[in-house]
Amino acid sequence: VTGGGAMGQVLAEHPDVDKVAFTGSTEIGKVLRQATAGTGKKISLELGGKSPVIVFDSADLDSAVESVVDAIWFNQGQVCSAGSKLLVQTTVFDKFISKLKTRLGHFRIGQSLDKVVDMAAIVDESQRKSIADFVEEARDEGADVFQTECPAGCFYPPTLITGVNTASRVVMEEIFGPVLVALPFRTAKEAIAIANNTLYGLGASVHSEQLPLALETAKHIQAGAVWINCHNMFDAAAGFGGYKQSGFGRDGGKEGLFEYVKPSWQQKVRISKLNFDMAKFGASYSADCPAINGNGSEAISVDRTYKLYYGGAQKRPDAAYSRVIRTVEGKVMAQVGESNRKDVRNAVEAAAKAQPAWAKKSPFNR
Repeated sequence: VTGGGAMGQVLAEHPDVDKVAFTGSTEIGKVLRQATAGTGKKISLELGGKSPVIVFDSADLDSAVESVVDAIWFNQGQVCSAGSKLLVQTTVFDKFISKLKTRLGHFRIGQSLDKVVDMAAIVDESQRKSIADFVEEARDEGADVFQTECPAGCFYPPTLITGVNTASRVVMEEIFGPVLVALPFRTAKEAIAIANNTLYGLGASVHSEQLPLALETAKHIQAGAVWINCHNMFDAAAGFGGYKQSGFGRDGGKEGLFEYVKPSWQQKVRISKLNFDMAKFGASYSADCPAINGNGSEAISVDRTYKLYYGGAQKRPDAAYSRVIRTVEGKVMAQVGESNRKDVRNAVEAAAKAQPAWAKKSPFNR
């Protein structure tokens, strides 16, 4: 079924649709997530990315050049997992950039039906203009922009940007075009910090002939898929997807299969769409506690306060009270500790303290 953006939203919100899978921009992904929230529909999102390509001085530079070319200029860079942020160790930065520029000098750009070209046209004129605006902004900031010749029309030349700071838009945002941004790094720790300094987390690649170094670096990169000495090499048996603002859910492998099935004993959940103004949602706040304890006498009688659990231990709530949780029929379901803002603060502090060590652990160890 083909159609514009409005058609896609109507299709996703239709009551006969149980599962929504979307590949596209982060902005539209947010709209779809909002539209399906609370409806019982399963949803998986494969959104934008700013995938880093890390090249150590121990890498085979000639092979790494070809890997970078395939990572960013395949399909004119119009790939969600395109390796658009190049990180090269300072000891070989100038040498690698020189090799990359030499390779771009032999690039062939032409019509997509010509099977000997390296790069074809951009998808449409509006996207070509968006790419040009990104590059011109970087040039205005003082960055060095290297481009080759390209035909007239809806073409954009393969572009290499150097001398740019890490907070620039071309470094932080997805361009979705044949534009590569190159940054130097000194140590593996610095490379990991620059690679993870992004809102996205779809793909990444590490290039080194020292396999322990490559694997240890890959383990600390926050991306759904990390390749070693290659980029965008997919396997149907392996799940692919991202996290952070690159979406959630997986395509391929058993993880991708689980997105489309459910246990036979699980009931179909269908909740009618709620009618409220999302723009005003949460705008008003009342400090009054909800009347959840009720007036019934069947509440559980206890001689102690139920505790909270955070920071690896049970903590007595600062409010020193418990509250009764009831079902929609009014029956007592449970009792929980009554928290206040101090308890929330303590829990957030405990989570923030544990996060750095937790992030460094492999999924198996977690």
